[in-house]
Amino acid sequence: MSPSSTTPREGRSKMGQALFDGLEGLPGSKRLTGEQLEVIYSLAYAHVAQNQHAQALPIFAFLCQYGPTRRHYLAGLSLCLHMAGRYQEAVNIQSLQLVLFPTHLEPALQMAESLAALGDAAGARDMLRKLAEAGDATLAERARVRLERLARPS
Repeated sequence: MSPSSTTPREGRSKMGQALFDGLEGLPGSKRLTGEQLEVIYSLAYAHVAQNQHAQALPIFAFLCQYGPTRRHYLAGLSLCLHMAGRYQEAVNIQSLQLVLFPTHLEPALQMAESLAALGDAAGARDMLRKLAEAGDATLAERARVRLERLARPS
């Protein structure tokens, strides 16, 4: 076992680091260069910028196969899944983001939105309450605003 899999980095748990290392070690993660992946990413990003999430979805899925530990690819995939109404799949990817990048809590905010869309208001509120108590003031404020919106009757 390499030292990187036993010494957590970026706040990852040992399990999170082992998963990260395992994904990095997949043969597919070495087939394309970072530059090649970023060119493809620019196409997916352009689709998202034009609200063409359905067109961006398969591109982000491709990128996640060949760059499984790149945070912005996972973020794009979860966004496209959410926009396609595939909320449970979005929650799965958001969970993966939080395991691989536990110091970046933005996916937790998005997960709360996906949970609410699934009809799990209690789960969404729980996630938002935890974020409201987090150290990041901007994220905490965004969580409080979403909590207030969830409390209002539809």
